[in-house]
Amino acid sequence: MSENNKDQCSTRETLLQRIRNRHDEESWEDFVYYYRQYVYIICRGMGANHHDSEELVQKVMLKVWDKLPEFEYDKKKRFRGWLCMVTGNTVKDFFRSYKRRQDRKEKASDLDIWDPERTDQPDIEKYAEKEWENYISNLALNNIKDKFSDKVMTCFTEINQGRVAKEVSEELDMPLNTVYVYNKRVTKKFHEEIRRLYYELS
Repeated sequence: MSENNKDQCSTRETLLQRIRNRHDEESWEDFVYYYRQYVYIICRGMGANHHDSEELVQKVMLKVWDKLPEFEYDKKKRFRGWLCMVTGNTVKDFFRSYKRRQDRKEKASDLDIWDPERTDQPDIEKYAEKEWENYISNLALNNIKDKFSDKVMTCFTEINQGRVAKEVSEELDMPLNTVYVYNKRVTKKFHEEIRRLYYELS
């Protein structure tokens, strides 16, 4: 999917309505682009390894594909809350099934696996909410980076990593005022993209 297609992606409500149409492949591609990595992050956060997480993502996507035609859009509810619930349940079912198989092999006591019945596991909803903020920031940065030159993005990245503007100016051999201008330009676009993504995907 091209960057132009992503930029032209409709609002969240419209996207969810469109992907109820099983023949709208472009809308489904948009959905997968925006949500697949987030689902993977939740699976990893719940203790699944990379290989299992990849398989779990596919299971979640299939469940979403099946359930979306029945999903009722409500502006008072966040779609990602429902997606988080589907993901969490899928991961829990996976570990319950895994634990049953290991119990039958009488090896469960020797393994350190995620147990969905344990009470000391992190709250998946709180974890998912925190990761959503990080995910949106990274996605926004990835979406805008091709709109600026490498030097402009370097100014923004270095300053936002705590570097002093004067040091960046000297290192890149450019006027200090230019560093400020570049940083401000990217920051504005970055915040605009974050707002857009929150509006469309939250």
